Amino acid sequence: MTNLTKIGIIFLFGSAAFFIFLNDGGRSPISAQVAGKPSPTPAATNSNNSANAAANAPAQTPAAGGGDKKIPKSFTLGKDSQDEHGEVAFDHDSHAFKMYSPDGKSPIACIECHHTDQPKSGLKPPLSTSERDVVLTLASWQTSAQKVKECRSCHFQTAGVPEGSTIPTATYDERGKKVTKDLNNELAYHINCNTCHDAAANLRPELKGHTGFATTKDCMTCHRPN
Repeated sequence: MTNLTKIGIIFLFGSAAFFIFLNDGGRSPISAQVAGKPSPTPAATNSNNSANAAANAPAQTPAAGGGDKKIPKSFTLGKDSQDEHGEVAFDHDSHAFKMYSPDGKSPIACIECHHTDQPKSGLKPPLSTSERDVVLTLASWQTSAQKVKECRSCHFQTAGVPEGSTIPTATYDERGKKVTKDLNNELAYHINCNTCHDAAANLRPELKGHTGFATTKDCMTCHRPN
């Protein structure tokens, strides 16, 4: 092979190598890595993707308890009362779970206050409204989707009866006479609370000396004066 031929071959190889170098030089090292080895799809990080993930997640089973979020520990009876005696603080936790029956031997049954939450066959005069097929207890409440109503759902304040609604009435014995009255918010509470407290005082006279305990005659023990 002549020297001229060798020079020609070297020139061709050199030109080819130089051309390849120019093409590779236009790509960054990162681009070369991506082209050579695909990277995994990154996890969703923006708010839209997060919202979609939440929307597509399996639905959570609602907490048991009749649509109620939780059992209140305490609340106010006669809220916004215009009566001179004012509102009453009520410890629901104690009445529902401690030995607060008149004889002091058991908790008070739910239906003693929530009287509509039992079958109609269990109602005693003057009660007449039933809204539940089983007796309300903690166990039945936990497995039911039915909400426990507040007293004021039916027993409205006299000055605050919603349009189209009426206050329930009842006929009962009062001081030896038959009387028929509107069971407004105030009267419904007094009948329930006073009847139970008076019975407890008769069965356990020692309760009269306990701080916070009241009978029919002890209005301001429970009421906050307006």
